[in-house]
Amino acid sequence: MSHFRPPSLRTTEDEKKRLRKEKLRFLFNMHDTDSDGKITLEEYRKVVEELLSRSGAIGLDAARAIADAAMLEVASTSMPDMPADYFYEGITFEHFEQILNGLEMESRMHIRFLDVNTVTMRVLYICK
Repeated sequence: MSHFRPPSLRTTEDEKKRLRKEKLRFLFNMHDTDSDGKITLEEYRKVVEELLSRSGAIGLDAARAIADAAMLEVASTSMPDMPADYFYEGITFEHFEQILNGLEMESRMHIRFLDVNTVTMRVLYICK
């Protein structure tokens, strides 16, 4: 959960950069399920399929088509002169950082607990 903690007002710019990189690494690792340093098409397909097809609003084939199109878009932006027969191995962490460069994560990627019941928290702590 510490990855989702919003920065405090006293957080320095260097700390903000470090926190951002930690959040990006956390997100990247969620997709890079085999920990080989690349998000492959198969790994990305699995995530998209789980997110889209389980809701019931979209079928498995449509979810795969969306994942394929998104990965093709990423490949074409990272390698604009890519030959038609080139096999794109996947998204590296460095490229992942570039893709999400414009995303303002500090206010969008965090969790706040609005109604905290301390009795429940004590019970959860004791159960661990």
